[in-house]
Amino acid sequence: MSQIEPLPHIAATKPYVPGGKLHGAKGPVAMLASNENPFGPSPKAVAAAQAAAGTVHVYPDPDYGPLRAAIAAAKGIADVSRVVTSAGSDEIIHLLTQCYAGPGDEVLFTEHAFSMYRVSAGAHGATSVTVPETDMTAGVNAILGAVSPRTKLLFLANPNNPTGTMLSVDDLKALQDALPPHVLFVVDGAYSEYLGPTYEAELRDLVDRRDNTVMMRTFSKIYGLAAMRLGWAYMPAGIAAIYQRIRGPFNVSSIAAAAGIACVGDEDFLKMSRDHNTHWRAVMTDALSAMGLPTPPSHANFIVTEFGSAEWAAAANQHLKDNDILVRAISGYGLPTKLRISVGSAEDNQRFLDAMKAFTASR
Repeated sequence: MSQIEPLPHIAATKPYVPGGKLHGAKGPVAMLASNENPFGPSPKAVAAAQAAAGTVHVYPDPDYGPLRAAIAAAKGIADVSRVVTSAGSDEIIHLLTQCYAGPGDEVLFTEHAFSMYRVSAGAHGATSVTVPETDMTAGVNAILGAVSPRTKLLFLANPNNPTGTMLSVDDLKALQDALPPHVLFVVDGAYSEYLGPTYEAELRDLVDRRDNTVMMRTFSKIYGLAAMRLGWAYMPAGIAAIYQRIRGPFNVSSIAAAAGIACVGDEDFLKMSRDHNTHWRAVMTDALSAMGLPTPPSHANFIVTEFGSAEWAAAANQHLKDNDILVRAISGYGLPTKLRISVGSAEDNQRFLDAMKAFTASR
């Protein structure tokens, strides 16, 4: 019998559970579980990826200079050296945790936060500290009350996944200013593009206000490059230098880099995607609320609907699966009475609403 055993903190770490796929469907599946862009990627990204495919026998530029420069130009960042690249924003979470937290340290996040924060903390032997939320929303005072001398990292998605709630920029500044100097504040802006350029700029400027703050971003959501695994972050110079020490030299594929360069400045595509999301998010929120299913406002590309009981939420989820519609059960986030529904194409959104009308009429 093998005596090869993992480190205790690895053995105790529970893996991330993704949205998955719907197997055994009778027809086309409405994929409303993983917060993907229903338009796919920008045509510019597709063309660039296809062109780059002919050179995949050559290693990427290990500095990713053109990609970082394109990101900096599109996002109004003056110092390109403070922009770092990643294989999806998950890698940023892992590498920052690896750099700054280990056994005996604490990683802070709120009650219904993205579960990769907990996975990364556990994978590096750090202790996860969960801060209670109010109405599924983070609170500045609650977070500050949970900070201890052992706290090394604070992860805060704004807007948050899976709740769609967020803090104001003033609240983020108040939190940033009140954190002790030994805590690195990581603001996860995965869904920030859905609020528009003004909010994106405000998140960027947070990094310049204090040297304790990192902003991380992804190409998986509004940019439609989920399968490319491409992310980036804007950091203080000292943090960026540490990050670059342990980042894999070729952590981003040349195809993903080419696609990112091509689409990061495609404002027409971003506006189309954002406008579609804003319109349908409101339509779906209002329609579900009118069915007696409370659906609070969301600031991301998904909504969260309350069913009143775990049993009814499970029944609704099964009804949707039976109709080849896949949404996300979020009991693993401590929300067993709710479902998270991505904003999809107009056709898929209407399919979902029609299925929900049939479900609620039968109850």
